[in-house]
Amino acid sequence: MNPPKTDPTEARLRRSARVLLFDPAGDVLLIRFVAQREDGPFAFWVTPGGEVEPHEDDRAAAERELFEELGLRVPLAGPVHEEHGGSYVHLGETVRNYDVFFAARCERTAPRLCGVTEDEIRLMQEARWWTLEELKATEERLFPVEIARVVSEAYARVGAYK
Repeated sequence: MNPPKTDPTEARLRRSARVLLFDPAGDVLLIRFVAQREDGPFAFWVTPGGEVEPHEDDRAAAERELFEELGLRVPLAGPVHEEHGGSYVHLGETVRNYDVFFAARCERTAPRLCGVTEDEIRLMQEARWWTLEELKATEERLFPVEIARVVSEAYARVGAYK
């Protein structure tokens, strides 16, 4: 296997579709991933979602990822946010990430962490609901970095749970 490219300008653009999933109280669901790196485990929390496949549009990818990762099929609103997610090593390849976020609502007990690929099953450690206050106060590594702002703005756009 070739070593990952280290020059971010040479990295492949990885477009991801992600979902800000809200429960009736307005809490958001994040998934904890633990990736093994040369310098040890790299743990972080992120919204459900993943790479947009060549034949998909962003919404179709978000719907597919939500079903694959959590077993959910729910209506999506948006996109509600877009941002460049920086460059990083993903499964041995350096990528430049671009994230498109949708929003959805479900009952708190509806999601079940499942994963489809061997990599997803190995990397996804747990899922939990976060309040806006917890997002603002935590020392945990969260993505996107300004997730509290993104969640607050997205929730204002999709409104209260109905």
